[in-house]
Amino acid sequence: MHKDEYIQELINGLNMGLIAIEHLVDKVQNVSLKDVMEKQSREYQKLLNKVHEYYPDIDDDHIKHKMMLESMVEIKGIMSDDMKIAKMLSEGSFQAVLTMKHCLNKMNNQDEKFLELIDEFQDISKKYIEKLREYL
Repeated sequence: MHKDEYIQELINGLNMGLIAIEHLVDKVQNVSLKDVMEKQSREYQKLLNKVHEYYPDIDDDHIKHKMMLESMVEIKGIMSDDMKIAKMLSEGSFQAVLTMKHCLNKMNNQDEKFLELIDEFQDISKKYIEKLREYL
């Protein structure tokens, strides 16, 4: 994989998290869970902005991700309750951490900015996996 593809993977992970939260937050009844989700969304958005600032030439196919994830979330979210939503978000965050770890293990180019961005993404994701556990 080329470095741009790894950066795209990071962008994809952030977009998937943002879109999932956007589509699920209104289905949540628990106010504190909703607050956790909104905070995670803000942190992901801030990091996504930083990625685009550092790598402005990397394409962000937000529309494709939005359409793909919307259909998945709607199918799973139709009969969801807060516990199922927390589980779905935790699993998505965990999968994103695994994907980024895989990218790190395969990277040949040690771009310090990119490594910092991946670390930040993993830290945010792990933090919210822990916070979401309270709602399972």
